[in-house]
Amino acid sequence: MENKVFQKNNPKRQKLIRPLPGTEEAEQETFELIEPVNFRGVRARPEMAQADVETYVKNLDHLKECLLTALQLELSTIPPYLCGLYTIKEGSNRQAGNLIRSVVVEEMLHMILVSNILNAITDPKTIKPGQKLFDVKNIIPEYPTPLPGNIVPEVPKGDPPFKVQLLKFSREALDVFTTIEKPSAPNEPLDDPHSFDSIGQFYQAIRFGLKRLNEQTPGGIFTGDPKRQVTPDHYYGSGGKIIRVECYEDAEEAIAEIVGQGEGIDGTIVTEEPMFGEGIEYAHYFKFQEINYGRMYSANDTNFKMPVKSVPTGTPFDVSWSSVYNMKANPRMKDYEGDPALMEKAVDFNKTYVMLLNNINDAVSGEPELLIKGINIMYDLKYRALELLNMPLDNGECAGPTFEYVEL
Repeated sequence: MENKVFQKNNPKRQKLIRPLPGTEEAEQETFELIEPVNFRGVRARPEMAQADVETYVKNLDHLKECLLTALQLELSTIPPYLCGLYTIKEGSNRQAGNLIRSVVVEEMLHMILVSNILNAITDPKTIKPGQKLFDVKNIIPEYPTPLPGNIVPEVPKGDPPFKVQLLKFSREALDVFTTIEKPSAPNEPLDDPHSFDSIGQFYQAIRFGLKRLNEQTPGGIFTGDPKRQVTPDHYYGSGGKIIRVECYEDAEEAIAEIVGQGEGIDGTIVTEEPMFGEGIEYAHYFKFQEINYGRMYSANDTNFKMPVKSVPTGTPFDVSWSSVYNMKANPRMKDYEGDPALMEKAVDFNKTYVMLLNNINDAVSGEPELLIKGINIMYDLKYRALELLNMPLDNGECAGPTFEYVEL
């Protein structure tokens, strides 16, 4: 039997998104579905979920706004993951560092995939000369920040609403990471018509909107300039693939890649196929769980439980929470105003960060060949972050990168 657990064209990648209801692919689905239960323990009615999520995107302009929000969403996760990575001291936490690094590479891939979808539905006649796909200054969030897109993950009762934070490598940081990536059934009803429970549910709304508007629009909505597409020839990353988007099916595949890499398999699925095992590339949520437990997943770890309740029991690896730079939580440039040398280093880091985002913006705005230049900028970004991390503060902590916008 064909293994339907894993992504189409990427059989070792865990998959969250099932086919949209009513499609031929959905009718051929081989999953056995249990009665839908959301992670709050409330029984979900599929028809409510479909109605809520399916109708969220109102029109083409709203769809473009959602995709711009998706760009900001993907970007908002990169700085916290980089802080976790950069604060690991040289020679320690090698496996944890490799796992976080692989997630960062895939989040950058997600930015490119979202850009390809947005470019694919943007009529070239509406683009002004020199116009960029997004505004770098306005896309950079201020940390701590809620997840863009009105995504409101569940938190323990009594805790404040969830915010993404810039933290050193720590259990607290891993809690932030797993909350960002935690799955929820993407077809669940919305508790609030203006918010989502997870990143996957937000992308499901975009997916429904793409399909519906494409079917309702004479000639379809995929009228973009193919020259603005980033292709595998232009991308320097690994762990996933670039998808050229020219039709709805391409966009659907791109969204499946994004969500499959982030959250992984849907918690409501029961299957006879192994969900973990040697050689499988796990979704981000499960990579972070491996770091939390200091163990890799093995083939029998799910025991047919919801994946978010799965505990890795495979090969152990060392995790040291002390071999870490003691970075100040959520640093801001204003914290460094009394130290000119420190402020200079903070500005230098942020200039490099803005250069990286400008590079991505230029690439997805019609010059995809420029993307390869981002490799050197990424190396420079790490170097400048380490300069900050080696500058002590008065309270026993050290400085850290702030990921703020500065003029070049």
